[in-house]
Formats: sequence, structure tokens, C-alpha cells
Amino acid sequence: MVFKTSNLEELITPFRIQIGDTTSDPTYSDEVLHEVLRQSVAALMVRWHDKYYVDNDGVVNRNSVETFEWSSPPVIQHKDRRPIVLQAAIMIKSGRKFAESGNIQSWRDEEISYSNTESARQLSSTLQEDRAELDSLLPPATRKLARPLMDRLYGEIPDWQE
Repeated sequence: MVFKTSNLEELITPFRIQIGDTTSDPTYSDEVLHEVLRQSVAALMVRWHDKYYVDNDGVVNRNSVETFEWSSPPVIQHKDRRPIVLQAAIMIKSGRKFAESGNIQSWRDEEISYSNTESARQLSSTLQEDRAELDSLLPPATRKLARPLMDRLYGEIPDWQE
């Protein structure tokens, strides 16, 4: 398998472990996981203030304006790997939760009861744990106000009228 990106392929195994896809016959192919990792870097651009960017070919690069603790390689710093894996896991688990939401059911009669809601609860709890860990590792996304076009507020008395 050939990937055109930086060192995201090194994150596939920790990503598989995070989502529990470690069986001999995995649910997701390496290509799918690699694409989700690229999308997670793109999703984290807001929280990292464009520290990394993904170009049109899907290659992850460092922003030349940002200051990094270590020079490249690797392109992605070691401390940034866990947030990328967590964001990718959140994306996979959210999609799986949405896809499985129609299959959740519970019924009971006088002799037998059936419920598969526990697996949905477990998936929701691991999703919340991943979000909480990601929030603890990264600063929250901030919104910047637009720069003013003028120095004065509208309706303020100009200097020449004082």
C-alpha cells in the first residue's frame, strides 16, 4: 500500500487500537483509516490555528509560519499524534453510532426479553471519553472577531465636534 502523505501511516495501528478494530479480519481497510486520519488533521486545523494543513493531494504539511519544537522530520510532532488519533476515533465512532441508531431495539413479553441498547450505551460512553480526552489535550476552538474597518464606533462624536 502506497500513501502520499507524511507520517500518518504510522498512526494507523494506534488508531485501530483506539477504535477496537484489532481482529484478524479488520472492519476497516488501511486506506479507509488513512483517509479518516487525513480528515481528522483537517478537522483539527481550527483548534490548532492552522498548525498543519492538508493540500489538494491529501499530503499533510507543516505551516511555515508556525513555530515547532522539533524540526522536520517527522512532519507531525509526537505530541500531536494522540489528538489526531482521538479526532479520527471520534469521527469513526460518530458515524458508527449514526449507522447503528436504526438497529437499536428492546422488547419484552411474558417469557423472553431482548435488548441491544447496552452496546449503544457503551459506544456512546467511549465516544464521550474520547471527546473529553481530546478537550483536555487541546485548547478549545476560539472564534476571532473581525477587525474593525474604522477606529471609532458608529455614532461616536468625532474630534472636530468636541
